Amino acid sequence: MSLGLCKHISGILGRPLVALILGCGLSACASKTIVPVGKISSCEQADWYELGRRDGSQGTPTDRLSAHQKECAKASSPDWETIYTNGRNAGLVEYCDPKNAYELGRMGVAYYYVCPSTVEPQFLTGYRNGQQARELEMQNQKIDDQIDQLAQKLIATESANEKQEIKEQLEELKRTRAKNDQELTKIITK
Repeated sequence: MSLGLCKHISGILGRPLVALILGCGLSACASKTIVPVGKISSCEQADWYELGRRDGSQGTPTDRLSAHQKECAKASSPDWETIYTNGRNAGLVEYCDPKNAYELGRMGVAYYYVCPSTVEPQFLTGYRNGQQARELEMQNQKIDDQIDQLAQKLIATESANEKQEIKEQLEELKRTRAKNDQELTKIITK
């Protein structure tokens, strides 16, 4: 947290609360700002471990290090690759967690096969479950939209035959949605 942000917070929250926050977290305001490569004036300022950790925790492909090294070609050091790789491996531990895999699949985030082979099967199971959940949720959204449209149509229709037809369509959509909800529950509880 920058000193300017700390001052801004003090203006918003008031002095008694700021005293408590500052007493508990003064180190956050005084901590070193990590500067990502590409937004730094000097590559020597880059925290290569943290950069690798962030790349790993986001599941970026391994060729990202090459891109970082190209940006900092003049100031390159052989130690940077090792430091970056150590950070990336630490980030991959977080990224390759099956719970994270489920959320990534559910959000539709692409997976670049970066997890180590020792954890990848569990990761892929969680990821595929998340993808299935996403598909069911998207289907349910479409069904909800169709139900809303048919409900409006039912209100506007005066024909008894057409009303009966719409009611049957609504019942079928509700059964499909209930089935999807059951499948979604099974996926979530796996």
